[in-house]
Formats: sequence, structure tokens, C-alpha cells
Amino acid sequence: MRSPLLELKNINLEISDFKMNDINISLYPGEVHMIMGENGSGKSILMEMISGMIQPDSGEIYFEGQLVKPKSLSFYSSSELIFIQQHTTLLDNLSIAENLYFHNLPYKNKLIQTIDFEKLNSQFRQLVDELGLPIRSTDTVRTLGLAQRQMIEFCKAYISEAKVVILDEPSAALNPSERELLYHIVKKIKERGAGVFYITHRIDDTMTIGDRISIIKDGTLVGTKLISDSTEDEILHLLVGTKYKERYPKMNLKKGKVLFSVGNLGYEDKLKNISFELREGEILGITGLAGSGRTLLANCLFGAAKYEGQIRINGKTVQISNPSVAIRNHIALMPENRHEDSIFQELDTNENVAFPSLHRFTKNYVINSNFMKQTAVDYITKINIPLPKSKNMQSYSEGCLQKAIFAKWLMIRARVFILDEPTRGIDLASKIDIYNFINDMAKKKACIIYISSDIDEIMGICDRVAVLSDKTLVCDLPTNQTTAEEITAIQVRSSANQRIPREHKP
Repeated sequence: MRSPLLELKNINLEISDFKMNDINISLYPGEVHMIMGENGSGKSILMEMISGMIQPDSGEIYFEGQLVKPKSLSFYSSSELIFIQQHTTLLDNLSIAENLYFHNLPYKNKLIQTIDFEKLNSQFRQLVDELGLPIRSTDTVRTLGLAQRQMIEFCKAYISEAKVVILDEPSAALNPSERELLYHIVKKIKERGAGVFYITHRIDDTMTIGDRISIIKDGTLVGTKLISDSTEDEILHLLVGTKYKERYPKMNLKKGKVLFSVGNLGYEDKLKNISFELREGEILGITGLAGSGRTLLANCLFGAAKYEGQIRINGKTVQISNPSVAIRNHIALMPENRHEDSIFQELDTNENVAFPSLHRFTKNYVINSNFMKQTAVDYITKINIPLPKSKNMQSYSEGCLQKAIFAKWLMIRARVFILDEPTRGIDLASKIDIYNFINDMAKKKACIIYISSDIDEIMGICDRVAVLSDKTLVCDLPTNQTTAEEITAIQVRSSANQRIPREHKP
């Protein structure tokens, strides 16, 4: 019988208003152990304890059969364990190769630490070729999108000699082809005998790559099962009960007049000839491979990037020169990186939610703080956010944080919503809440641009789907007249510069 590589016995922890109770969990060599649970259930905190970032109040941790004493609990950044977190930690001022091999740089002279860049770049090119990474050796970190940055983080685990690898939501921002590359990397790590803790909200990740699954709820381990002995339905029931049957609560609404249209939009040499229109109550899904320009397009439409071309709202041409102009025209953007681009960390929830609407509470340059905060509370209450006691929004679960951002844009009475990966890193129950918010906005005659790498999600919630590739939209089809497989095929073919005609099926 195999011995565990890592074992936690009777682990207890209390932090602020969160408690973790009597956790017993193990990891074996060559195993991929999936960790699932709703946002705020304690998955990441558990991994932080394993990595030594947090010390438990009581309980024991064993590594290769040896008791790890709390004072020596310092696996993090060691050769024994590598923790790839959801938010990337790459250094923009260094090259991709320097980031990747940062802890093992080749030197021409170790004494004065002169880097051997020729050898470094050769190692990097070999890795790119070996894994088929969607990255060029000439790319810089500053040019990478979130999915590409995460790929670099995964490669850190691949080239390391760590015996324990922790991956926190590794596939959240990846499209199907990128997830296949992630699976390949995980299998390679597993084959060398390392154990992998893999936190995910994606049931397809679990069924494809996992050996065992543990489900955590409110700081308590609900159970651990062999995936080979479990069905998808059984796992989903453990996670969210019967609610998952309404996973994509799509509505067939009568569409109104054209509310938002884009004509021949371009940005430098990265986007060109982007044209589409949206009617009241309509949801347009936009997908594409990493680096296709999805986030750049969202930034152009919100005025965060200077575009060329024409944008019309209610038939009137408007020049969205900056985000303030977008907000005045009732355009909202929920960016992909919600922690860095959506909130002010030094402000509390009420202030963050009210910030874009300050003009409503200002008279003679004086803000009516009581009126502002009460209005913010009304909107927060309206969308039923179970906010924690802490005023630091960085401590919120991903689901609560995204709901608060929705409240912010509802408060400005937005009519055009640009949602960039709105459910990335969010548990299934919160995803369903987000889908219902979107449907409610559509019922109120708003229009929605839904950008996602999850094609199943787009097919489930959107009225139309467009693929961004080769700097432009290569198709625009009703979702009820195509399939996820066809859209994936379009992505693959168009990425090889085989253009697909933009047309609706008859």
C-alpha cells in the first residue's frame, strides 16, 4: 500500500469570522487531487496552510511520513513545493525567460552572477517547442494576456523539481485548446511522481484530469471520493444540490431596436474592421484564443484604449475617448482582472459601489456621504450579496466581489454592459446568480457583450456568438444555429489563417 506524500490530520484554524474545522486530507505521489467548493469555502486557505503561508491553530501536517513542526512550516518557494496561485506574479520588467527561470538562472560567472542569456533563451525556446506554447520567444511579459501569463506560471511548475504542486484555479481564464495544454502539463508533472492539489470550479477539469476529489463547504470537508467511482451528477449534487440543473437559465426575449453598434473599429495593428450591432435585450458572446484581442476590444469599447472607427448609441455617433465618457453614455465594463482594474483597495464596499455615480450625490462640490452610502447599501441589498465583516474588498470571495461590481454598474443605470470573463474563478452557484443578473438586465432592455473563453457558457447564455481571430471577427452566428464544436473548429481553423465567412445561417 502506498504511503501519502502529504497528510493533514485534524487541522483547525480560525481567522476573523472564518473557521476551518477538523480537516483530514492526503496527497499521494503521482496523484491529481481535485479540491472543489463554493467561493469562500476555504479551499485557498487550506492550500496556504499546506504551503506554509498560514499556520493552523491545531492539528498535524506530515510530509513524506515526517511531522512538520509549525515553526518549520516553510515549504513555500522551496524545492519541495510550488504554489501557482490564481493571480499571476510575473515581473513585467523582466523577459519571459527570466521570469520562468528566475530561481535557476544560468550564469557565465556565478561569482559576479553574470547571466548567460544565450543559454537562457535556448532553454526557453526548447521549452516552447516541447510544449507547443502559444508564445513566441520574442514576446515580452508586458505584451501577454492573462491566459498567456498563467501558461508561464504553469511552466514554472513543469520545470521545477517540486514534489508537491498546488494549482489554484489554473483553467479559469483558458479556452478549450489552452486547457488541453494545461492538462498535458499536469500529466507530465504527475508522471514524474509529484502530487498535485488542483483547485477548480470546472467539473470538466475534475472528470478529465483528476484521480480523487475533496469537496469543502464552509471550512468543513464534506467528503473525499475516487473520481473513477463518481458520476458528474453525483459531484454536482454534492457541490450545489439540484440548483445546477438550471445551470444556464437562458431566456428568449423579444429584441428591441438597435441600441449599440460598432463600425470598422480598429486599434493600431492589433484589431481591424470590427463591426457588429446589438439590439435591446440582446446578448452577444465573443470568444477567441489567448492573444486574440478580446480584452483589448473591451478596452476600446470602454474608452480605455484609443480606437479608430465608429461607435453609435441609439443611432447617434459618439466618440468614447476615455472611460468617463463611456460612463456618461451608460456603458459599463467588468474587466477580466477584477482585483486590479475594478476596485479601489483602500475604499470600502459602499464607496467602491458608489464611486462611478458620485455626481448623483454631489452638490456644489460637496458629497452627501450619508445619501451616497445608503443608496449603495440599497443596491448591494438588491442583488443579495452576503458580504463578510471585513471592509477590505480584497478579502471577499470572487463571487461576492463580482456581485459588488455588478451593483456598481447597476447604480449608474448602465444600458450597455461589456463583461470580460465575468464568471472566471467563480463557483457554480454564484455563476448561476451572475447569469440571472444578466437575464434581468436584458429584460430591462440593456444589451450585453459577453466575452468568455468558455464556449459552453457562451452557447448557454448568449443569443449570438462571434469569434475574434486574425485581428477581426471571423463569424457572427445565432447560438441556436450552431454548436460549441463548430465554434471550436472555427477558432482552430481561423488561428491557422483560414478565414470563415461572416454570415448567419438561413
